[in-house]
Amino acid sequence: MARIPVRFQRVAAAFDADVARVTLCESSGSEHSQESFTDLSYLVKSFMEKNEITGEKEEDEEEVQCEEDHGEEEKSDLVKREMLRSLFYGNKGDDDDDERDAKETIRREVEDASGFVGNDSKRRLMSRLREKGFDAGLCKSKWGKSGRLTGGDYEYIDVNLKGRRYIVEICLASEFEIARPTNQYSSLLDVFPLIFVGKVEDLKEVAALMCTAIKGSMKRMNLHVPPWRKNVYIQAKWFGAYKRTTNTVATKSTSESLLPNRSIGFEVLPAEKAHNCRDVCATHTGFRIGHLTTAFNSDSLGV
Repeated sequence: MARIPVRFQRVAAAFDADVARVTLCESSGSEHSQESFTDLSYLVKSFMEKNEITGEKEEDEEEVQCEEDHGEEEKSDLVKREMLRSLFYGNKGDDDDDERDAKETIRREVEDASGFVGNDSKRRLMSRLREKGFDAGLCKSKWGKSGRLTGGDYEYIDVNLKGRRYIVEICLASEFEIARPTNQYSSLLDVFPLIFVGKVEDLKEVAALMCTAIKGSMKRMNLHVPPWRKNVYIQAKWFGAYKRTTNTVATKSTSESLLPNRSIGFEVLPAEKAHNCRDVCATHTGFRIGHLTTAFNSDSLGV
């Protein structure tokens, strides 16, 4: 039986006392009258007891629901981890031998090249892969602001091998790092390999899975998903329009290529050994020192 609040018991007792007094004063009162008062008190008590029982039952159901939700979340995170492992490391029979060998070959070369070029320059890594005979390129994606999409740009490396295009990323997990991640989300990042080599469709699945996980993690922490971690932004980085270059050095900007260094005003003299750097050296703006400077420096003017 549910507990009845003490305050209600006192009210009910006072109510019952009033009923008793009325009964004593009204000798002609019927049992029906008496029962009506008593029934009312009983109904009130029953109602309160029912509410107490219902409240306790609802609390128990909420606790059970929370436990079930937590269990579902853990189950969902476990499924996500297994999906990531399958995408990154594959299961036997998922990939054909040629594809598996191609990814492993590229991964080994990237690992070796990283020791020479470091992790800072994607262009240098691409150049190193090309020196090793791979059809590697530096892909540049750029997009403007549109609706919920924040403008931005991104660079990544791709390798074409045996008729397939592979995306290469060093420390792919860093592209999905978020503030105050839950333990469940951090466990997903732990699955990521240091060097990712995979097909475009594989990376699409990884991105979709992680964007869903980002939403769930930040919602649990009462945080908003930043623009650069939203699905539409992630999609634009790897799967939007891009330009591919194989140049080993960055090309000059358009303004620089249209405005090369020029000599203005005087004929340029042949290069001479510099005795006075202030008079002979060219300036950073592209001007050269010509005959006028020579004239000012000549002995005929007594300078």
